Amino acid sequence: MESSLYNRIYQRVGSEVNNDEQFCTYLAEICTDSNSHCDDLRDIIDTIFKTSYPNISETRRQHIIYSLLDMIEEDQQKINKEINNKDNDEDDIDLSERIERDGECKLCGCHQRITIHHLIPKLILKRMRNSGKESVDVSKYLIEVCRPCHNEIHRIWPHNELAKDYQTVDMILDAPAIQPYLNWKRKRERTA
Repeated sequence: MESSLYNRIYQRVGSEVNNDEQFCTYLAEICTDSNSHCDDLRDIIDTIFKTSYPNISETRRQHIIYSLLDMIEEDQQKINKEINNKDNDEDDIDLSERIERDGECKLCGCHQRITIHHLIPKLILKRMRNSGKESVDVSKYLIEVCRPCHNEIHRIWPHNELAKDYQTVDMILDAPAIQPYLNWKRKRERTA
């Protein structure tokens, strides 16, 4: 990722923690590490904030985390767009998540930039298709969700559990584990 992302993250964190240089540098390095995965980053950032700044409220901490994840996602989308322009023979399963537009989140109902969540994880879809046993219609396993909801889905459930127990939007919406988050998110959207 480019250094401008590092600088944006550094400045965002600095505005929240009174420019604690060491903390800002550490967090910016973690967020721009190309080996970090967005699903893991949420938990890592959350733990770092809880440990270093235990007096920051849950709501404020979540707001900071989601804004950092949005910055990382925007940067990744720019990179993906460049890659996509170079490689038009891309796999349709991977291509599906590069579609970027405004839309309505199928979980919380907010209107903003959406991401594509694979109800059955990409790796499993690719294995199904590559096994030759069955034809896979990728589109029926995709839902449009906002970045915060997407992050929350992956924070709550591992990929194998998602593939096994949460293969439809209704299954996710009915799950008790996501209810506190959805209630909070919907309330936040109404007051925003």
